[in-house]
Amino acid sequence: MKKIVSDITQFQYFYPYTVAVVGARKGEELNYMSCAWHTALSFHPPLFGVLVAKKRRTHGFISQAREFTVNFLGRDDILLSARMGRISGYEQDKIKTFKVELEPAHSINTPVLASAYAAFECRLQDVRTYGDHDLFVGEVQTVQVNAQSFDAEGVLDTRQVKPLLYMGCDLYLTVDPETLEHKLPD
Repeated sequence: MKKIVSDITQFQYFYPYTVAVVGARKGEELNYMSCAWHTALSFHPPLFGVLVAKKRRTHGFISQAREFTVNFLGRDDILLSARMGRISGYEQDKIKTFKVELEPAHSINTPVLASAYAAFECRLQDVRTYGDHDLFVGEVQTVQVNAQSFDAEGVLDTRQVKPLLYMGCDLYLTVDPETLEHKLPD
């Protein structure tokens, strides 16, 4: 028997979702935030979208910089994800405070997280408001990947890296590589 929910105060029934840390540079300042609401939008051109609330500092940075990075983290970076998601960039410089290691981007000015198993460098193509969030659509210029994290076909090797998944309510989990199954339809 399903429970009917019409007073939707929490909207997380679609989780788990891969953790991404979205960042942007505004002048010499950097800001990054954990983001669970993100998605691929197109193969050609390669478009990727992130949803960011207007109240977030990262929102202003992306708006001004017209670019952003999307950094995907493994289970080993659970504390980094929690810090990037719960501590405001208005209150402190998270990169300096937590000694986050960065690597230069190749196509844009915003650095990527050194520990990310994959990072997208995106140039802003469009912004649309949906309710209390803005959807920033970026054209992926460059993808940086940790080569050991992927197989020859570009599929994440979950024996090498455990992708960090967010469940909502500050809860995280990862995948069990033993459950990986290649299944074709009959």
